[in-house]
Amino acid sequence: PPMLHTARLLLVVALAILALYAANPVAAQEDQAATDTIAADSLSADSLAVSADSAAAAADTIPVDRARAMLASMSALVDSIYALDAAVREAGGADIELARIQAVRQVDRISALEEELIELIPSLAVEGPVADSIAEELGAFLSREAEMYDTAIDRNLDAIRNLRDRRAVTPPDSLDDLEAEMRRYKARLDSVLVRRMEVLDAADEIGVDTEAEWEQVDLWLRNQAETLVGRLQIAVVSRDQLRRRLRDAQRASAPESEVASLRLHLQAAEDRISGSAASLTSTANLLARRGIDTDQYRQALIRSTGQVTGDILDPGVALGVLRDWLGSIWQWVKDNGLTLFVRFLIVIASIFVTRIAFRFAWWLFRIIGLVSLSQLMTGLVTRMTRPLGTIVGLAIGLWFVGVDATTLLAGLGVAGVIIGLALQDSMSNLAAGLFILTHRPYDVGDLVSAGGVVGKVQAMGLANTTITTLDNRRLFVPNRKIWSDIIENRTAEKIRRVEVTATVSYRDDLDRALEVLRNLLSECEQVLKDPPPDVFVTKLADSAIEVAVRPWTKSDDWWPFTQDLPRLIRNRFREEGIEIPFPVRELVHRDGGGGEPEIREDA
Repeated sequence: PPMLHTARLLLVVALAILALYAANPVAAQEDQAATDTIAADSLSADSLAVSADSAAAAADTIPVDRARAMLASMSALVDSIYALDAAVREAGGADIELARIQAVRQVDRISALEEELIELIPSLAVEGPVADSIAEELGAFLSREAEMYDTAIDRNLDAIRNLRDRRAVTPPDSLDDLEAEMRRYKARLDSVLVRRMEVLDAADEIGVDTEAEWEQVDLWLRNQAETLVGRLQIAVVSRDQLRRRLRDAQRASAPESEVASLRLHLQAAEDRISGSAASLTSTANLLARRGIDTDQYRQALIRSTGQVTGDILDPGVALGVLRDWLGSIWQWVKDNGLTLFVRFLIVIASIFVTRIAFRFAWWLFRIIGLVSLSQLMTGLVTRMTRPLGTIVGLAIGLWFVGVDATTLLAGLGVAGVIIGLALQDSMSNLAAGLFILTHRPYDVGDLVSAGGVVGKVQAMGLANTTITTLDNRRLFVPNRKIWSDIIENRTAEKIRRVEVTATVSYRDDLDRALEVLRNLLSECEQVLKDPPPDVFVTKLADSAIEVAVRPWTKSDDWWPFTQDLPRLIRNRFREEGIEIPFPVRELVHRDGGGGEPEIREDA
């Protein structure tokens, strides 16, 4: 009800006055008159609008009278808005937020009455000239309302420009408040623009010629979009510069006050980008509502902010972004292609020359005897000269063309730590390989028993050792398995002892048999004279006398002679008539075989 609305308004005004007085009694007393003026003007304007609404309600049954009453109500609401504006300006801005809220309510009521009146006009067609008169009056009102919105647009633009001018002299700790206030004015500007276009739509519905006004709106929106794109790009450049300055200040251990100031300016730049992006998005939406192509503005929005929104799903926007991206790459290639190619050749030449230098230096060291390493270590170092030369050559080449290789190498170091944690087993193989190379338990060509296999060492890498078994199978044994187990190098020493056991019957002459064995060993070319071979009795077994035959041979002859010596002993014993006994078991029956047989074992 109108009276209840008026009472609510008076209550709000009273509470606002009381709050101001409680916070600052002196300021409250000074602004009392201004507030009373705003409230009085608002009350009189509301009273006029209420009277018009009451008249419209009373004339509800007569369409023409209701239409005129609605026009009178809308005019009264516009007068109320102007009265609020005049009162605020006269009072010097006192209670401007209260006046703004009241004006927004008046605009909402005007919008609702306009929609209702536009729906009502077709039913007045039977009235003839009267309907045309009401349409003309509505058109005139719409023009007046449009002028009001144009004034609001200009004032919001002036406020935004003033805030933009204040930005350069605003302290860093107050930039957040300034940017927030600017965003509020931009949001209000967008709302007024939307309402301005709704007024033109309403005028189109009642047949008013608005082509010229639409052209002005479209031109204004285009200019606004272009301006916002430029300001957005400038804000992005400013933000990037502030980021670099902040990073440099942190690296240089600048004073905390300077770092804090840069952070505040950077946050303000981020807020400025967000506000400009929001305004550009709103303006692009209004242009799209008018059927105007907005792909270029949405592309600029994506390029500047780096935020991929739903606009990228538009084929025109996506193709435009891709085209700009490829164009920027091509332009960069044209501007820097030759320089980049020359630098690339320098880096490649550096790698090539360094690899040759590493290999030549290693060859020279080996020729003149400056290094004395095992074959295993020599092979590994030979294989490592190429990758080491590549890494060193890359670092030298990048340094020569002006690239900070320290950062690259540091990044590779960090990556190496991460990869090492992920590949712990491989790293343990690497560590075991380094221990093997340091302690040298075997070398290439050695016959070893290691990691559960027996064979000849062919090669060794940082991760595994290649072993060829006696039956010519190639095995790759992990270094950590070899290092964690017993390693037996069977060819590390120059000489080895052959161990064979011969058996002599108890019926033969033992001394003669020992002499035969010594003569046999003295005739063998593989047997070394120093140390002399050993031939001695080791055991008096049940069926034979066991004799140990232990000659010394070169390591290369050990395996063949170990296989051949038993054959030589067997043949020589046969020639000398010496029996090689074997167990014999006899069954003897007593008393003609009546009892249990007696078992005798004999040689």
